[in-house]
Amino acid sequence: MWAKAKTSISGAAIIAACLCAPALPVAAQATPTLFQPPPGCTAFLTVQSRGCTVSHHWICEGNAPGTHWRAVLNQDGPFSLSFTDAEFRWLKSWDLRGGSTTSLIEPEQDPASLTDLLASGNDTMVYSLRIEGPSGSSQRDYTGFDRLTGDAVTVDGRALLVTEFTYQFDTGAGTRRVSGNQFVHEGWRMFFGGIETVTEADGTSYDYDSSPMDFAEPGEPGFLSLQPIHDCGAMMSGTPHDPLQNG
Repeated sequence: MWAKAKTSISGAAIIAACLCAPALPVAAQATPTLFQPPPGCTAFLTVQSRGCTVSHHWICEGNAPGTHWRAVLNQDGPFSLSFTDAEFRWLKSWDLRGGSTTSLIEPEQDPASLTDLLASGNDTMVYSLRIEGPSGSSQRDYTGFDRLTGDAVTVDGRALLVTEFTYQFDTGAGTRRVSGNQFVHEGWRMFFGGIETVTEADGTSYDYDSSPMDFAEPGEPGFLSLQPIHDCGAMMSGTPHDPLQNG
């Protein structure tokens, strides 16, 4: 899978660049340092979201058309890095604090397809991920769907389609189910998080809201800012979250 991306920028170089983005102490928040993608890469979007997170999106020379990178930060700095394709399949992702790497196992039984979702309003998926980390290697098998609700919203001047989704996988201690609503921007061919519920095998559940609030493209205020601005310091349920599929 990684070879198919034909990247001339190594994953190690991307991770190193992300880890160079510092957490911002209170005294530094008035004049934050800007996020810098690695050499050979060009940033095109910064997204401020609920849950005190900010994400930066960029493309790199030599990567396959339609692929792009995303780094997600909170007040403590970067915690997630991902590499997606034109169908918004999560080809590879990194937990920058826990040290694990997650890779899509190809070919999938039923690949996620943003093209199918936009064309028909519905997309099903059956796929597996390989997780490798300090404690070893494991595989997770996912099933799920995305569906357009027919609604649309405008966030910071950008039109977003509303989706509903569900996916589930076996954690080894039972089935975890994630469901809720997300958003799609047709031009960027990207998903953004929304209000979602995680239900564990024992029936306990928690909600989180990672809805986008502000978008900044090159030349706009807030582009490449390291400082998240929404819900920071507030009491929030759940933990820093970066779904392994869509959003």
